[in-house]
Amino acid sequence: MNTDKEIGKLRRKIDDFDDRILDILVQRFSAVKEIGQIKSISTIDISHPDREKEIVERLADNLKGKLHRKEIMRILKPIFEISKKFQVEE
Repeated sequence: MNTDKEIGKLRRKIDDFDDRILDILVQRFSAVKEIGQIKSISTIDISHPDREKEIVERLADNLKGKLHRKEIMRILKPIFEISKKFQVEE
């Protein structure tokens, strides 16, 4: 087995995953901007901790045994913060 070749192959696979993750995040942030526009018209607060908790709980249930709730929160927390910033941008 050629270790360098195997590592290179796996790294290319990871690069592909990273590209897809960022493409999906761009789509997510686009939807977030739309929600922000609706919230600003309706004077609804940007922060919604119950919704964040709901997302984490749903994903933790779906990913049982693959990722712990704490890990999911550590992944999503920066996404939630960026999402809030997108909601207040005009």
